[in-house]
Amino acid sequence: MDTLTSIKDARVVEARALSSASGRARLGRCLLEGAEALAWALDAALPVEHVFLATRFDDATGILARVTERGIPCFRVSDGVLKKITETTYLVPLVAVARLPAPATPGDTMGDLVVVLDHVVDYGNIGTIVRTASAFGVRDLMSTTPDPDLYYKKIISASRGTVFGARFTRFASGTETIESLKRRGYQIVATSSHARDIQALARLAPMPVALVVGNERDGVSDEILRRADMVVQIPMSGSVESLNVGVATGISLYEMKMRMVFAMLVDLIRANFGREVNVTGRMILTAFDAVLRNVSNLNGTQVILLMMLKCDEAMTPAQITRETATLEDELDDLLVPLLAGHYIIREEEADRVRYRLASEGERALAALWPVVERAEQEVLAGFGDEERTQLTGYLKRIQENCTRMLAE
Repeated sequence: MDTLTSIKDARVVEARALSSASGRARLGRCLLEGAEALAWALDAALPVEHVFLATRFDDATGILARVTERGIPCFRVSDGVLKKITETTYLVPLVAVARLPAPATPGDTMGDLVVVLDHVVDYGNIGTIVRTASAFGVRDLMSTTPDPDLYYKKIISASRGTVFGARFTRFASGTETIESLKRRGYQIVATSSHARDIQALARLAPMPVALVVGNERDGVSDEILRRADMVVQIPMSGSVESLNVGVATGISLYEMKMRMVFAMLVDLIRANFGREVNVTGRMILTAFDAVLRNVSNLNGTQVILLMMLKCDEAMTPAQITRETATLEDELDDLLVPLLAGHYIIREEEADRVRYRLASEGERALAALWPVVERAEQEVLAGFGDEERTQLTGYLKRIQENCTRMLAE
């Protein structure tokens, strides 16, 4: 590990510039102060360029192992240099420099629910809103001013690093923000303690929602309230007139998410990835059955099982049920014809039942393979070689993710 001694070293000069918003914007980088902030950045796959460590850095969290594993350069520097980098009178024993993700633009695709910050200025509140939005699956945030700098250290800390996964778009004014959202088909829901409608009873249209939260003191501006499709309040009892904007945003996000789901449920179901995969899988299998019906007494699931047995050599009933997505009461319909045709063999050993591929099954697979290839070609008609390779890669990644979820 190299040691840097000069405050004029180019890496130190650059790091010092990242203490200001203008420096972060100009260089497209930010400072990560402390092991926790560095861990958040690594979890978010943010490109970390190098790490500065105090001479007596105590790696209690094991962060250096993660840094070393990724081949990120580390440099020892004096306590004085570290204080210059962070512009603090106290010592931050680990500081890293990370490259920022590309900024969002008004033309980027966004989710069905976005949060609009209207002149929200407190760094802690902004960080809390980003973190709360992330908890509800909302990545898209907008600002009605060009001012907010999401990578200021207090925002990084308050968001617990979720800011690294946020997509943030800035506008010059509230009017410009609302016009952009309406062109994209969003309904504008603004919050106000003086609103007539209670947000829990809001009747949303079946379209995406932009939730606007306002300045800590003045709330949402009149400029936006006049253009909003709906203005809602959180009802409160007692002498409390309003809530902290971070707290209020959490409540409003929950309510808006629920109201939006109610209003858009049919569209959400139709667009749901799981549904699309299920429908696609069933259609492929139905098409495969139609092709096989002309040349064989076997159906698509039975041929797929023969392929699995050829690869795995033997499978238990539980494995067959899981791998072929067959219900237990459908298992006999799947296996009995294969046993009767001597395509598979049933074995019992120590109260354990397993099925193996018989020689007749291998001959059937060999004879049917041209049919399998033709069916695959027809299903993937119009796909180029590169697209097919990409599709296979995507499917493998989905399978790996599902395997990980089942193991957790």
